[in-house]
Amino acid sequence: MKVFAQTISFIFNPLTVILFAPFILVYRTTHDVDLAIYWSAYTLIFLMSLALFAIIAVKKKIFTDLDISKREQRPLMFLVSLFFICAYIVSLFILHGPFILYVLAISSMLGISFVSVINRRIKASVHMAAITALILPVAISFGQYYLLLLFLLPLVGWARIKTKRHTLPEVLVGSSVGGILSLSVYIAIKVFFNK
Repeated sequence: MKVFAQTISFIFNPLTVILFAPFILVYRTTHDVDLAIYWSAYTLIFLMSLALFAIIAVKKKIFTDLDISKREQRPLMFLVSLFFICAYIVSLFILHGPFILYVLAISSMLGISFVSVINRRIKASVHMAAITALILPVAISFGQYYLLLLFLLPLVGWARIKTKRHTLPEVLVGSSVGGILSLSVYIAIKVFFNK
């Protein structure tokens, strides 16, 4: 069971989860597969850069593992993530990127900022924050069989607890942050941008 839990944790890590977001969001708003693939590939450059930073940091013993399990090591990862997101937003502006990717980037910045503040008291699960933030609006927007994606939330939560990376309160806090943030952004877009 522990190997299964590790596999679930690996598959649904925040970088992997975020990798699918640009395709889903761009395709949903433009109905253009080529554009969705293009912007997904472009986003992948930034995600791979962030992943490379984490790998190098582990090799140099700055981080103990790729999960950045130690709470005191997380602020550096949060700071570097915010740097890459800012660079991504600037590049979207220069390249006239889709509006929805600005929303994704700004939401990611807000999420990292919230988790960073919460991290001072509890090591909130970033895995749960990321997957909840992606799945909740997708399930609400698309409905029907996309609602089945909600079953991934307890599965990933269980995996994080089973691998002893988080406790139940840490999983619940991470999921709550992702859910509240994504629903707030979803409602704001509907109300203010009529999208």
